[in-house]
Amino acid sequence: MSAISKSLDKSRKWLHTWINRYNNRKDEDWYKDFSKAPIKTNKKIDDEIEQQILLIRQELMNEKMSQIGAISIQYEFEKRGIKPLPHIWTINRVINKHNLINKPLVHRHSKVYPELFLHVHQMDLVGPRYIKGDGSFYSVNIIDVTNRTCHVKAVRSKASAGIVEALAAFWKTHGLPDALQMDNELAFRGSNRYPRSFGAVIRFALNQGVAVIFIPIGEPWRNGIIEKFNHNYQRHFLKAQVFENLAELNLREQNFIDFHNQNHRYSSQNNKTPNEAKALQLPAIFYTASIHLPNIKSEVNIPLTKGDIYYIRYIRSDLKLNLPNETFIVNECLKYSYVVAQISIDKHMLFVWQNHQLIQKISYPIPAVNW
Repeated sequence: MSAISKSLDKSRKWLHTWINRYNNRKDEDWYKDFSKAPIKTNKKIDDEIEQQILLIRQELMNEKMSQIGAISIQYEFEKRGIKPLPHIWTINRVINKHNLINKPLVHRHSKVYPELFLHVHQMDLVGPRYIKGDGSFYSVNIIDVTNRTCHVKAVRSKASAGIVEALAAFWKTHGLPDALQMDNELAFRGSNRYPRSFGAVIRFALNQGVAVIFIPIGEPWRNGIIEKFNHNYQRHFLKAQVFENLAELNLREQNFIDFHNQNHRYSSQNNKTPNEAKALQLPAIFYTASIHLPNIKSEVNIPLTKGDIYYIRYIRSDLKLNLPNETFIVNECLKYSYVVAQISIDKHMLFVWQNHQLIQKISYPIPAVNW
């Protein structure tokens, strides 16, 4: 035994294994390895459950404004009292088996991205979209990141008065956040001609004690929650219905808002609807004024006295910090990293932060423009 093991450079245990294999089988295939597949598997899904999953999925797809994911399907099983209740992964296997699942594109970045506030509202301007025989319109879409409550308001143009009015309506109903996060849309920023005067949207938020955050240029996924919501808004509302004109669309918007807040379930909220998640939070502070109402000139007059505006930017090899229509050269240590450029209205200063550390201060005079 030892001589054979040594000649084959194998252990005695290995040799015993194959001798026992030969003694136990003694057929022409005795030397072939055994299958390592488990004798009993639980992978097969009951045909009745599988068909029920597909049926509920189809019913949800046919229902306007409904979600069609595994969480929603499981909730329908529970609501209808169907037993046994399938697991989320079982539902996903069935959906994947029948090629009914679409995997989203995931953006992966190694750079540390700054997180500034806990309670944030994300806002986006969708459009232009068109109504046959009535012309173009835009939609001001807002979502609360903490509980996913939403608000949509279709407006004829990008005028700041309509955007401010949509914000005011949402904050009257759902309360004020710590910060409002947006992309670098001109309608949100203000004027290209007077970059430091700041527009009505910024002024309105700061006037309510809400900080303003602008995400990096060309990185829409930083507003990923509102971007995904925009997809649902387009698919389950705009494309699912026919509107005669903008007035009719505005009338039906509230139905979409109510349906979303009452029925859509998010895994990030422990499968709760926005209304259920909101009920578990502390009472909000609501906007109660009427400064948002447009005047005769369809503009809003909001003073600019205090508050902070944050621009998140990625610094490249040229060390340029690009703000709207302005560029600043920053310190070498900020190269190839995300920074937070904080404009302090009352201090007339620009602070540049990296990983919550103040790196640079730049004088930033702000003209006294009251409009």
